[in-house]
Amino acid sequence: MIPTPNRLPAVYQILSWLACIGACLGLALVIGLSLTGRVYPKADVFNMLWPLPVLAGVTVFTTLWVFRAKGLFLVRGIGMAASATLVFLALPYAQLIARPDALPPRSETGEALRLVTFNLWNLNRDHDAAIAFLRNGDFDVAFLQEIGGSLREIPQSLEAEFPHQIRCPWGATLISRLPVIEQGCDAYRTVPIAYMQIEFQGAPLRLTSTHFARPTRPDLYAYHRERLAGLIADQTHQSQILAGDFNTAEHGFQMRLLAQSLDPLQRITHGLRTWPSERALPIPVIGIDHIWISEDLCASRTGVAPDAGSDHRPVMTLVERCGA
Repeated sequence: MIPTPNRLPAVYQILSWLACIGACLGLALVIGLSLTGRVYPKADVFNMLWPLPVLAGVTVFTTLWVFRAKGLFLVRGIGMAASATLVFLALPYAQLIARPDALPPRSETGEALRLVTFNLWNLNRDHDAAIAFLRNGDFDVAFLQEIGGSLREIPQSLEAEFPHQIRCPWGATLISRLPVIEQGCDAYRTVPIAYMQIEFQGAPLRLTSTHFARPTRPDLYAYHRERLAGLIADQTHQSQILAGDFNTAEHGFQMRLLAQSLDPLQRITHGLRTWPSERALPIPVIGIDHIWISEDLCASRTGVAPDAGSDHRPVMTLVERCGA
């Protein structure tokens, strides 16, 4: 009897070859998508959602490690190095640093300005939780977003604590317990902002709340960035604090463009996770809510508060004039 040849090794090599080539092609597409984010905001969402490139890199690396196709040693080596680099660059190391989830009592913070920015979400499931958070946080100023429809009752219910309020188109809102010198909205109603000017530690301070379009609407997203940059540039003669929902996370090219556009303001929200807040995942994954301050201002105790009914977590900080 003639023995039947064992074809399993040959089949395994074919499958290994296909798996390696497929993994490398997939990695090339992933890297191409990532680099496309430099010029196209919609593609940059892939970079902002860091679990996606991490998962892609781990999948490719594992595939190339397991399937050791003959004749593809160099291809596998290059692919494994590239996928490991992708994972290394995408991991959010700043999120490993412990952050405060509440501000200390006012007796411990002196004259520092107690600030919070909070997108209340138009589908907020717990208005009472949002109201309690804003009331009990003992904030001086709250930068709010998506204040429309039934959510209008939230600032109204806080008028005793925050007597100075301004709500602008698209729900950009500011509420303050401190006296206000001037307040208003974008005169042309082209970008969602609300602004106030207050006196703080002997000098004027401009406060601006904003809410960017999503990067999945690239033209409007870019326009909001350009328009806001112009408004900020017009106020560089005085100190400024800009806060809100920027729909822009770290690790994306769009964050770098935003930082360039808002210069000389400096972002103080690094390594924070604010979205989604118990909406689809048990903990937030990325930070899209940010605070930017002028160079003459110093911030401390910047952190993220627990869930307060929205799909965003509130971001808090203490701000004072440097050297004050």
